[in-house]
Amino acid sequence: MEAASFDHAAALLACARGEQAAFHHLYDHEAPHMLALCQRLAPGDAEGLLHDTFALIWRNADQYSSDLGPARPWIYSVLRHLARARRLRNNAVPPVSAPALPAPASVRGPLAELASGTDAYVYDAVAHAYLHGADYGLLSVWLRRNITDLRQACRNRLKELTA
Repeated sequence: MEAASFDHAAALLACARGEQAAFHHLYDHEAPHMLALCQRLAPGDAEGLLHDTFALIWRNADQYSSDLGPARPWIYSVLRHLARARRLRNNAVPPVSAPALPAPASVRGPLAELASGTDAYVYDAVAHAYLHGADYGLLSVWLRRNITDLRQACRNRLKELTA
């Protein structure tokens, strides 16, 4: 039996109305996954990052609009934004070379198309952005690609995946 899918958008809309039960339900559903990402983005303070992320989600749930795209990526963008702001505030120096990524063969879902595509560097870029909080500037250095070409290739391929 397949579990019912979680409606992140409905949870955010309920949070925007101040419904604490919806917030707790969102936390219970998403926090374990987000904590795993927090441990990669902020190994020394993963729990603090998770806490601050959910506090920001609660305070800004009314900022979410379905016009921005699906709710779950919006939630994770809050996490990545906070992690990046912390790194900048702490003057953390990013690694000179790209950290290791999961093997492309282990990727499932729509991102598997990126991993197996002819432009596999787009998978590398998306994975590093998600797992390591890298922006286009850092990605261009790590992947030795022109920043403009990299940005355009990533946007085009991601649009294809969501179309």
